[in-house]
Amino acid sequence: MKKNRLSIALLSGLLLFSSCDSWLEQENKMSFTEKQAYTSEVGITSIVSNLYSRMKYWQDFGTDGDTYDLTRWDEASNNSQYWAFAGNVGTDYRNYYDYGFIRELNLHIRNLNTVSAGSIAADKLKYFQAEARYLRAYTYFKMVIQYGGVPLVTEVTEYMDDPTPLAVSRNKESEIYDFIISEMDAVKEDFGTARVKTRATKGAAMALKCRAALYAGTLAYNYDKSATKTLNLSSGATGIEKNKAEGYLKACLDACAELEAMGYQLYQKQADLATNYAEAFIAKHAENPELILCKAYDGVNVKNNFTTRALTRKLIRVSNNKAGCEVNPVLNLVNDYEMLNTHEAKEIDAYVGDEVIEDMDVYTSTYQYNLYNKPEDIFAGRDPRLAGTVLYPGSSFRGVPVDLQAGLAIPTADGYKFEVARTILEVDNRMYEGQKVTGEDGPLRGDDGSSNWYISHSGFLLRKFVDTATGSEMNGNSSVPYIVFRFGEALLNAAEAAFYLNELGVASYNGRPTKTLALDYINRVRQRAGGDVFKLTENELTFDRIVNERRVELALEDHRYEDLKRWRIADEVWYNDQANKNATIYVLWPYKIYAPGTPEDGKWIYRKMKAHNRANNAILYFDKKMYYNGYPMNEGNPNIEKNPNH
Repeated sequence: MKKNRLSIALLSGLLLFSSCDSWLEQENKMSFTEKQAYTSEVGITSIVSNLYSRMKYWQDFGTDGDTYDLTRWDEASNNSQYWAFAGNVGTDYRNYYDYGFIRELNLHIRNLNTVSAGSIAADKLKYFQAEARYLRAYTYFKMVIQYGGVPLVTEVTEYMDDPTPLAVSRNKESEIYDFIISEMDAVKEDFGTARVKTRATKGAAMALKCRAALYAGTLAYNYDKSATKTLNLSSGATGIEKNKAEGYLKACLDACAELEAMGYQLYQKQADLATNYAEAFIAKHAENPELILCKAYDGVNVKNNFTTRALTRKLIRVSNNKAGCEVNPVLNLVNDYEMLNTHEAKEIDAYVGDEVIEDMDVYTSTYQYNLYNKPEDIFAGRDPRLAGTVLYPGSSFRGVPVDLQAGLAIPTADGYKFEVARTILEVDNRMYEGQKVTGEDGPLRGDDGSSNWYISHSGFLLRKFVDTATGSEMNGNSSVPYIVFRFGEALLNAAEAAFYLNELGVASYNGRPTKTLALDYINRVRQRAGGDVFKLTENELTFDRIVNERRVELALEDHRYEDLKRWRIADEVWYNDQANKNATIYVLWPYKIYAPGTPEDGKWIYRKMKAHNRANNAILYFDKKMYYNGYPMNEGNPNIEKNPNH
């Protein structure tokens, strides 16, 4: 091992460690020898900062690529140039196999155990050691959900000319999950009472355990289903035996109970339920009791450009004419917000009679539409989380009305003709009898190609994660955190785990009926979302309801793809058939009726259409091979086994 000077290039304020524990707030830009680095709190904190900067989050707020991934599946599209990012992905999607990073984490742990011993106060050294083991466990979690079992390496591997002795077989998938869970149990008390939200804590450890145990328990619960899809290798490298399900599911419940005992709770500070939900994602992390762990931005030293990319065109173009409207929620997601009072999953009601799918290229219609006095009326009575997540026609943001209007609907003898802008330049200039035809925020089809990046395509814009602070859209000034773990997810994890236990015939957990426990956990989330009227009855609690609850509560938080994978239904939802509605992206465009002197004048209608060009070129497609990524086959390691269906 080389023992030269360690050059610690710490990004100033990278972790934004904010806590009552002042020793967790240090930063440094110096170079150290290894001994100097590991015998001072400042040096160790500098090293840890670098390690945190390399943690893998697929949809954080750092780069355009992360924004595009957020629009990859059936939650959102990427503005009027969606076709540029609409290609289906394959078995290399989300490849993450970083044993270089694992080696550095192992080296860091070894140095803490040896070099730091005797130089760092015992309680602080315990924290640093626990933090390092958390980072390693999280990294293994990111690998196991993509590949299944991977080689479990916990000691430092030294560089050598002949690496053959380092060639090891893959561990079982269950062994990696066992390691993650046992590691978090082993170190949880070593974190002490630290409650910082930007570094690992006991809360973060239990949140990781809660998520990992649910994932493992789900795979075990679905072992037979995995077998029918030929996903279980006889070696155990993929697939987890069904008899392990109960233990994992109870571990998930244990972790959630510990989080609650630590004082984590749902964010409930605003009387307006939609505002409260939206605020839970933009509140300062130190003031958010739901937040467990986040990646922090201060908008100064660590830039957050997400608001720049997602803000309405009407607001962003004052300072930047080439930004905004890049994340457009789609109708597929909007339709899944239930009716508040009846809990009915009801599609948006745009037409009189049967549903219609129209063509964007057609500018006349003989269909009968439901008429609405105000553009927002079509969304009335739904789960308030819809308004907390999505800006739809009739919404306001920062006190400014959102200007979503596809065009004017002009009554004709047998229906309507539609006057619309055909290019983004026409949005500002095209008029019909003195009336502006298309709203400043769109939606727009985009006939003129590359000029249509920064306007809505779906008829919706994003509210969730978008900073309400004026000026936060400029120069990455937003300080909205990227949430890694929150208590709301833990409650839904526990609800699902308890539901499976009941399905497996496990009648009780810690003296409580498992079905009742599942209902209690999910209803705490739903009550926060919609009040007492939104709570489910026991008969309403089904697997499909759990699926939908995670879809809307955790919308755009990077759960959808992995959820469908672990449920073993991704290939059933996103299968390759042009008639598959679940895999086709839909949009909903609003039109204002222009008919002076008639009762219709000023009312609103909506047209449902396929997103252009996604639906024409390729529907969403999840190949069965994608349940496990293609395993990296290193020629120097003859012990590595291919993943199933590859």
